[in-house]
Amino acid sequence: MTSNDANRYIGLGWHLGARGPNQYDCWGLLLHCRATYFGGGIPDVEFGDPTREMYARKMRSGEWEIVECPAHGDGVLLRDGNDPHVGIYLDLDGGGVLHALEGRGVVFTALRDLNFMGFARPTFYRIHA
Repeated sequence: MTSNDANRYIGLGWHLGARGPNQYDCWGLLLHCRATYFGGGIPDVEFGDPTREMYARKMRSGEWEIVECPAHGDGVLLRDGNDPHVGIYLDLDGGGVLHALEGRGVVFTALRDLNFMGFARPTFYRIHA
């Protein structure tokens, strides 16, 4: 995924459950970007309990692993309170997360700025597609 690719998503709207092409929720954007640019590796399951079950399976099988240093295309779990939020790490402009936020739409946030958004400790996932 290049800067030009990422720029095509920035500014698109947010809608719960949206999978594109003009609106996304955070899960839909992650699924779409992984499938389109990074070979997939994330089944399209309903967010909530099915997602938690799929996460546990992927971690046990080794298909997904938590990593300290992110690489281009890694999944990112961002927490703000009890609600999980996800995005995709892009090694562009010094590194940041492309994600879809309710009320803001699709944005690219530099790693150094995640804390200002309430996401102090991102968790990075290597997804072996």
